[in-house]
Amino acid sequence: MISTANGEVIITNDGATILNKMEVLQPAAKMLVELSKSQDSAAGDGTTNVVVIAGALLKECQSLLSNGIHPTVISDSLHKACVKAIIS
Repeated sequence: MISTANGEVIITNDGATILNKMEVLQPAAKMLVELSKSQDSAAGDGTTNVVVIAGALLKECQSLLSNGIHPTVISDSLHKACVKAIIS
């Protein structure tokens, strides 16, 4: 259930609807909202899944950053993993 700024109440289990109604300020959260919109536009479904997967990846990236791994190394490694996953 979502209560909007103008008092509208929305009841939904659709991830895209929930994210579209949220006012997001944090850059990483904005990225997740845009990812959800892109998934919804391309496939019409799976928005919650892509946000959960991306959120898990971001959490792991934060851990790597905390351990002193350079952001470029993380980015390059994620790109290599993506290419490998697509080819497999």
